[in-house]
Amino acid sequence: MRESIIDVLFRAQDFVSGEELSEQLGVSRAAIWKHIKEIRAEGGEIEAHTRRGYRLQKLPDLLKREYVSLYEEMPGVNYVWMEEVDSTNEQAKRAARCGAPAKSVFIAEHQGSAKGRLGRGWDSQRGAAIETTILLRPQFAPEKAPAITFAAALGLLCAVRRVCGINALIKWPNDIVYEGKKLCGILTEMAADIDHVEYIVCGMGLNVNQEDFPGDVRKRAVSLRMATGHELSRQRLCAALINDVFAYCGRYTSEGIASVFDEYCENSAIIGKEIRIVCAGGTLTGVCEGFCEDGAVIVRVGQERKTFRAGEVSLRGMADYV
Repeated sequence: MRESIIDVLFRAQDFVSGEELSEQLGVSRAAIWKHIKEIRAEGGEIEAHTRRGYRLQKLPDLLKREYVSLYEEMPGVNYVWMEEVDSTNEQAKRAARCGAPAKSVFIAEHQGSAKGRLGRGWDSQRGAAIETTILLRPQFAPEKAPAITFAAALGLLCAVRRVCGINALIKWPNDIVYEGKKLCGILTEMAADIDHVEYIVCGMGLNVNQEDFPGDVRKRAVSLRMATGHELSRQRLCAALINDVFAYCGRYTSEGIASVFDEYCENSAIIGKEIRIVCAGGTLTGVCEGFCEDGAVIVRVGQERKTFRAGEVSLRGMADYV
């Protein structure tokens, strides 16, 4: 019922009377007032006028389904929202082990133990980012799993571009960048046996409305607000992100790497650039020549072409983050 009230007010051009809401939704005006108060308690702004009714001025800044779905339908998505969680990836894995369906998405306003690639910590800023994990159950062999990050990155890139109109790019293996700074990170994990993937979880942290970052982080991170110069709707971005990431991951799952490989390469921030590869044996410098279809990066070091996998190395640009 609350979702229906929000939907009517969101799409209305002006005030909607309590009587009209009551008749349209088949509930009492007292019930409508109860839901209005609950929406206000979550931070929404709804103007109430004795004779004219209700007018929505501002949605609560929460990523609940009833607010996110106002911008785009999310067909077939099992949507799980949490005020706070240790990690959306960890929650997705717990749910997967208990039988959660494919195309589940887990969204938190804050993560207490967020992490990035190679076990690095990640600062979760409440209300400023989109922190989410999708759950996939693809029917393919484990060796095909690493390149799912190609598909997820393309989905994120598509969502950011169509909502914000900025020329973001992809930094191998798992970042979306804008003008050389990190905009979003992706962390993909899986459970599998020798010849079968049980599930894949793909965690994403998108910087949306941060106005600054602490310490040295500001040298390598950027938000969409900083990139565009204005505040953005996290809900609109969240809807776009969910739909586009699931669309690209679905394409990869059903059609294979050929369906996303060329597009991934076309949107790379590092192909043709001199880069540093940091690995257990030290640091190597070379030029990125492209990628393998299994997700590895190809780097020319001197006269030798070398391949590196995402779980083995970190990559940096020569002058800055990328």
